[in-house]
Amino acid sequence: MLVLVAGGLALWTLAAIFVLSICRAAARADENDGRRPIRVSRHGATASLAAAAVVLPALPDDASARQATCANRDVQFEADPALVREALLCEIGRVRARQDARRLRSDPQLDVAAARHATDMFERRYFSHVSPGGSDLADRARRAGYAQRECSWRVGEVLAWGVGPRATAAGTVRAWMDSPGHRRILVSRRYRELGIGLQAGTPFDEYPSGVTVAAVLGRRHC
Repeated sequence: MLVLVAGGLALWTLAAIFVLSICRAAARADENDGRRPIRVSRHGATASLAAAAVVLPALPDDASARQATCANRDVQFEADPALVREALLCEIGRVRARQDARRLRSDPQLDVAAARHATDMFERRYFSHVSPGGSDLADRARRAGYAQRECSWRVGEVLAWGVGPRATAAGTVRAWMDSPGHRRILVSRRYRELGIGLQAGTPFDEYPSGVTVAAVLGRRHC
């Protein structure tokens, strides 16, 4: 999971202090997730969970980063949510192509799983792969109808929230790619389908504007 914050020096200082506690809590939660056995079976799943929460400084803007980029990648979520979603799908496809990984197909059931989780994090004010009630990625995939008993399946998830210029497709995907745990999931050749969930606002009262993002990647054989 990633925390993306932008602003002046005062906001940056406040954000750095505020997020320290978030990072510690999120790191503990992810560590607990990481201790669960990962297995694939006829009725099982692999839940690929990210490693830590981070706060990023200003994003670089070099010439190479501007080449072969997606339209609307720098549009902020509050300006046009539909364009940000479209650009997010494009940016994920672009970084996978750079790694010779096939383009993911959009899956409506994974869209449901991702959207529900993004909304739940916002409404219940938490930021984690595990909900306050204990539901995890595998549970969400089952409830959305993607993880079916008669199928073998695998799912992975990456999360982010951001404000200002970080509430963009470019900022979100670049941050994921800068984090080894998130990058591993995002460009993995194990996955074939993708669901995206976007929720206006962040999980924290201190940052009421912005966006909460969940991306769920999956592969299923029935």
